[in-house]
Amino acid sequence: MTTFFGLRKVWLDPGPGIAMVQAHYTWSPRDVTPDWADAEQVVLAPQGGPLRTAVLEVPRLDPGFALHHFFFVVGADDRAASPVFTEDIVSAEVTYTDHAGADSPDSGSPGLLTSVGLVWSEVEPSVPNYTSTTMDGLPFETMGDTPGEGSLYEFVRAQPLPHVFRGRVWGVRGSRIRYAFHLVRSGRPDPADNSESWDDNDGAGWIIEL
Repeated sequence: MTTFFGLRKVWLDPGPGIAMVQAHYTWSPRDVTPDWADAEQVVLAPQGGPLRTAVLEVPRLDPGFALHHFFFVVGADDRAASPVFTEDIVSAEVTYTDHAGADSPDSGSPGLLTSVGLVWSEVEPSVPNYTSTTMDGLPFETMGDTPGEGSLYEFVRAQPLPHVFRGRVWGVRGSRIRYAFHLVRSGRPDPADNSESWDDNDGAGWIIEL
């Protein structure tokens, strides 16, 4: 099943009298002419003044691909389409390493992360996206394949330290992505030790350039 990420597009009205702006978009392998027959479209929402924005739902595909889009502008007396813009969509891997692991006296927490989420967005303009990471060494591809929280805890605890969690972020080549981590401890023998927290580098997050 294809999953998607949000990518914000911005339009500035060139003058008064613009009634509506639509973004039409599709994607294709690189260097392949796009097929507009099943293109997606979304209306850009006014943000005050001449600014309008919309979020495109772009597939999370690897390897990279080309995203094509244009703007259809409805004025008081006419209609016009912008040129087609083509952008290279790429991804990058982000990792989180749990060095403390289970019940470390130095961890300051119950320890043993059972899953790590990756929250990310373009630095500007931003659209929050979420990736569920996969831990190295587990006998299943995603955390959702486990029979239950307790079983997940036992699978994770059986793996030698450190535990490395891997996820991916997507965007336009050359863009800057800010990300942070959603840290989850679940399925522990004492439910009181289950917890969720965030690691966002003291509010600054981390930056990766695609």
